[in-house]
Amino acid sequence: MKKIVRIFMMIVGIFSMSFSNERDPREQKLTYLIGEKVDNFEVKSLDGKKIISLNELKGKKVFLNFTTTWCPDCIREKEILGPEYTEKYRDSNIEFITVFGPYKSDNKERVKEYIERNGYSFRAYYDTEDKELYNQFGVINIPTTFFINEEGVLEDVNVETGYKNMEFFK
Repeated sequence: MKKIVRIFMMIVGIFSMSFSNERDPREQKLTYLIGEKVDNFEVKSLDGKKIISLNELKGKKVFLNFTTTWCPDCIREKEILGPEYTEKYRDSNIEFITVFGPYKSDNKERVKEYIERNGYSFRAYYDTEDKELYNQFGVINIPTTFFINEEGVLEDVNVETGYKNMEFFK
């Protein structure tokens, strides 16, 4: 019986790996689909000193990531985007917008503490209390990352996998 279970598990593993490059069906529930123009948005930095909008970023690629302090995939993503990674792209034509928000147990104070404790150097942004940006994009899972091209068109999106599999991010 154990042998049958092992064989079954191997088949399931091989089957799931062979389809790992397929699009996540949850993407269809998002507000913007790949190839669609993204409406302008504004988001304020966590420290309140900077407001950024998509319109002012025209001509730049935008890497928009919705994240939290508590989700394991989000934590791994931020480890990937350590200082050496952000330094590599600092002078590129890519704007990184990492958005925290009042998602479940997060609040501004918790996010500030989290960033300080982990020594992150990226500029963090914070969604409004009514999750305006989160709702505009129709986010259904955290993390979710959108890659918007220079013309404001959605090039790629990853639901729950964020930075790890962005094929257009080179």
